[in-house]
Formats: sequence, C-alpha cells, structure tokens
Amino acid sequence: MADLHIYYSPYPNIKVPTTLSVSQFLVQTNPDDVSPEKVIWQDFGDEDQKVTYAGLRSNAAFDAACLREMLGLKYPRDIRNAAVNPMYPFGISNGDNTKIPAGMCFSSGTSGKPKAVVLSHHNLIAQLLSVRATNPFTHTSTSREPFFPSFAHIYGIVSGVLAPAWIGNYVQPMRRFEYHPYLQRAAELKANILRLVPATAVRMTKDPEIKNLDLSAVHTIMCSDSPLSRDTIVALQQILNPEAIVLNGYGMSEATVTLLRNTRGGQKGASVGKPAAGMEVRIVDENYNDVQEGVDGECLIRGPSVFMEYKNNEAETAAAFKGGWMCTGDIVHVDQDGYFWLTGRKKELIKYKGHQIAPAELEEVLLSHPSVSDAGVCGVRDKATQEELPVG
Repeated sequence: MADLHIYYSPYPNIKVPTTLSVSQFLVQTNPDDVSPEKVIWQDFGDEDQKVTYAGLRSNAAFDAACLREMLGLKYPRDIRNAAVNPMYPFGISNGDNTKIPAGMCFSSGTSGKPKAVVLSHHNLIAQLLSVRATNPFTHTSTSREPFFPSFAHIYGIVSGVLAPAWIGNYVQPMRRFEYHPYLQRAAELKANILRLVPATAVRMTKDPEIKNLDLSAVHTIMCSDSPLSRDTIVALQQILNPEAIVLNGYGMSEATVTLLRNTRGGQKGASVGKPAAGMEVRIVDENYNDVQEGVDGECLIRGPSVFMEYKNNEAETAAAFKGGWMCTGDIVHVDQDGYFWLTGRKKELIKYKGHQIAPAELEEVLLSHPSVSDAGVCGVRDKATQEELPVG
C-alpha cells in the first residue's frame, strides 16, 4: 500500500531532499493550480512506492488524498517523531541509477491530457552538473534571489531546491507570484539574480515606479517560458543595471529543465543560446533528416538528463523518441555561430503565462454554450507581452 506523506508548510521545499534520499521517489503536484481530476489521480500508480506531497494549503492536500482510498496519511508530528529515530539502513548504491526513478512531474501532451514524466536519480544529478558547468559564474554560493516558481514543477525543484542545497546560494521562496511583492523582496534582499517570464519583464520596462526600487545589485536576469526580444533586453538593462546580463534559455520537463541556454561568457540577443553541458541537439525536417544552418526544423535532443519514460504510457513514450533522440515538438534553427533560435511549436498547445493550454479544452468550453455550434482555438503571439494568447 502506498504512503502519502502530506506536509503542509510555507516551505514545502525542505521535504524534497529527504524524500529523494529516503523514499527514493518524489511526486510534486499543485492542487492549487491544476484540477485534481486531471492530475492527482495519476500520481499513485505503484503500491510499493512512498509518495510525498508538498503543499501550502492543507485542504488542497487532503482533497487530493481523498481521491484514493488506500493511503496512509502522515501528519507533521509523525514526520517530526520519525526524524529523531535512526534511519533504517538501505542500499544507497544498489542498482543502476539511470534506471531508478527519483521523481515524477506532469507535462501536457499534444492531446492536452497530462503525462507523468518519470525522472531518474541520474537525470537529476546530470542536470545539476550541467547547470553548474554551463553557467559557473552565475550559479555560485554568492547568488541571492526571491523565488516564485512552483515547487510542483521540475524547474522549481531543480532551481529552487536541489541546486541551492548543493551550491549553497540563498533562495527565499514566495507562496505565489505577485509583481510588486516580488520586486520589493528583490530590493530588500539585494538580489543579484532575477528569474523572469516575458510578461513580467515587459511590465518592468513600462513601470514608472520601478525607479524607486534599488535593484542595482542585479547582475543576471534569467528568462524562461519564451525568449525576450532584443528591445526588451536593452530596456531591462537600462532600468536595472547596464552591466546586467539577460540570459534567454529553453527547456522542458522531459529534459529535467534546461537544454539550451545563453551564458555569461556568450549570449546573442533573443536566441535561446547553445546546448547546455552534456546535451546533444539535432534539427530535422519532417522526414527526420538533418537540416542546413539557418533552416527551421524540429529540435531533437539526447543527453544524460533526458527523462526515463511517461508513467504507464508506453505508446507516448515510444512516440517521443526516434532512433534514441527525443522529439521535443518545438521548431528551431541554428545560426552560423552555433546559437539556437526558437521559432515556433510543432505542438498544438498554447503556452500562456507558463501554463500549457490545449485548444481542445477551450473549444469544449465554448461549445458548451447553447448558441455555439462550432469552435476553434489557436495561439496568437501578443507583441505587448511577448507571449501566446489563446484566440477563438
């Protein structure tokens, strides 16, 4: 029978390293953000695994637990009492860690149905080493930042929990993203790193009040979700610190986050950079033949941080790989200097404010109206926010 350890705290991240070392398997979910019927019910597939849910709202955690009948609930006092007792010995080196699952997070497929991405201990270790090797002057013990990405996402686990625990940098978690509190916290901490999405970056460049905050310590701005334009990058540097470096990047859950990244040693405008350390990248046409420099094609990846499988989904796992390369579904091209540029998505999903939205789901909502006989939804890039917007 599976154990669900429910741990509700303002700092759910402190449970992650313990879970990875003791329970050996971690499921991070976010009932506050995603409907339980879409995600939570898929979490507990193996009866012999111990699963930890880390969250901020006790009622959300208990609601999630109610979706399964056979679960052993552990309260904070039980966890505290267990912590004072010696840990039962286990074989920490037993087996091949490329084949031992460490965690599972959720990524939407082209159908819009959630897929459980299973990551091995090897994947997580490889990603930490890659991040450090790719940007050694950014990821150091002197880094300070407020951190708002959810710990339900692999980005939050790697960048907000595992990397700081290993490198020793200072991270102050926030319950949720709020524009003004985030920037105020950054000023108070004298943060030298900011992690932004395009909409936030654009808002900062148009905010007349930002000049009242001292953000002069910021030397690195890391942008994810979609790349910032060159104009936005220049505007950010003008209002924060002319010497600040803005680093676009590109990643996905299946790659344990980062696969392409600009670095302090080399960056180019709105490109998403070069392959992260240990990552191999190909660009292919629809027949999976390599394309020439400057020609758009699908991005295929291979490396030690590429995921194991989609949980209980052999068909989707098989479809994700072609000759040992993972098919990302994203369209890129590479320039003469080896920098990659993200130009589109082969997938139908609309990426909005960090969330992946399936057009079919929105079409279903529109069709539920009695006056609508047919509906179609697509993503349109909005110049103001530099994000995709769903349009029907």
